[in-house]
Amino acid sequence: MNERYLIKEELPDVNYNGYTVRILMRNSTSPDWIGDMFSDAETGEIISDAIYRRNAVVSERLGVKFELIRSSDNNYETDGVNSILASDDAYDIIVPHARAAFVYAEQGLCLDWNTQLKYVDLDKPWWDQDARNSFEINDKLYAMVGDISYQALAQTDCMLFNQTIFDKYNEEYPYQKVIDGKWTFDEFSRLVKLCSEDVNGDGNYTPETDVFGYVTYQWVGPIQALTNGGGRIVDKDENGKLALSINTPRNESVYEAYFKLLDTNNCYIELNRDDKSSIFDCRKVFAEGRSLFIDGALNDISYMRDMKEDFGIIPAPKYDEALDKYYTNVDSGTNLFIVPITVADTDCISAVLEALCAEGYREVIPAYYEVALQKKYSRDDLSVQMLNIIKDGRVFDIGYYYCGGNLGSTGYHLVKEANHSFTSFYARNESAVKTNIEKILKEYGK
Repeated sequence: MNERYLIKEELPDVNYNGYTVRILMRNSTSPDWIGDMFSDAETGEIISDAIYRRNAVVSERLGVKFELIRSSDNNYETDGVNSILASDDAYDIIVPHARAAFVYAEQGLCLDWNTQLKYVDLDKPWWDQDARNSFEINDKLYAMVGDISYQALAQTDCMLFNQTIFDKYNEEYPYQKVIDGKWTFDEFSRLVKLCSEDVNGDGNYTPETDVFGYVTYQWVGPIQALTNGGGRIVDKDENGKLALSINTPRNESVYEAYFKLLDTNNCYIELNRDDKSSIFDCRKVFAEGRSLFIDGALNDISYMRDMKEDFGIIPAPKYDEALDKYYTNVDSGTNLFIVPITVADTDCISAVLEALCAEGYREVIPAYYEVALQKKYSRDDLSVQMLNIIKDGRVFDIGYYYCGGNLGSTGYHLVKEANHSFTSFYARNESAVKTNIEKILKEYGK
């Protein structure tokens, strides 16, 4: 028997007599935020079918129906704010952009997952513990995520490598180094510097023609560097309170090493520029076999299905061997879940959330993770093992999601500055961020 079925949710034998659970979501199917929760029928698409079956099981078990309410925004959902402020019971569950979830939370418009959702058991394996610990402020947990959302996995950062280029340079694939805990930034840098090539000999390295050791996008590598080094923007102090934690000698060294490498001809970073360049240029470079490494979310692997050359999946490198695991960032664009204070039957909605998450743990995550990624997209068995390591290292940094101000996107800002000076950037922003955190600690949950 599948071991995921051995753990049961503790729900009463209840029937909610056809109650319609109204779910407000970003109006987007690319990325497929709506597909994270809704599927109209079984069509043979693995993940979509798993979503459909999950909803059908919960619907029959609890006697509920599900209604999708599309937001006016396909990215940053806050449509429900005015409705809740007006005490209008219009939504039962809201699934916004992760950063937008805290627009609701800081205004006291959400129920507390710790105390007000009776049947949600956050100790169960289908709820994410890093998100739980990170998002709890003043003992209040207003936003949460777990296996109710496959996007929380799909938006996790990873790294791909081109096996053909590795073979060309007679280098061993990084898998064993990952397993041994020796896949570090120094080793990554060594490999990146091996293989850049000015193909047309014009003296300029361009993404249209040349070969790079590493390509990335401004919202990926520069953001991910801190997490790979084991750092967080905001953490908890000895009293469990939010505390700015990014300003350490180690984190300064992490940024210095990363940007020193990035500034070489061995690397190409895609920036949002006035000429409308986009992340797809990076993917194109890698898919055409002209980069040894690329980083991005696990979901980006699907864009490489037609790539002719074989690739492998690995976590981004540790900064050094001192780290206990390969920490990896979960992009803040992912879905989070909040429950409005206007909900009339909180017991019903808490039972629905618990059942959806438990069934997601049993059916949806295996469909996405074990079937779609491992068998359809990834190219070898060792990539499968790497996915387990990547999943285990997921980080939901509250400073990145909510309270870090400009420091919440430090790498994104630093990459645009000529000297990439973390020290000066931090000095310019420290006061504002600390003031913001003090305000949050004073007012959050009151």
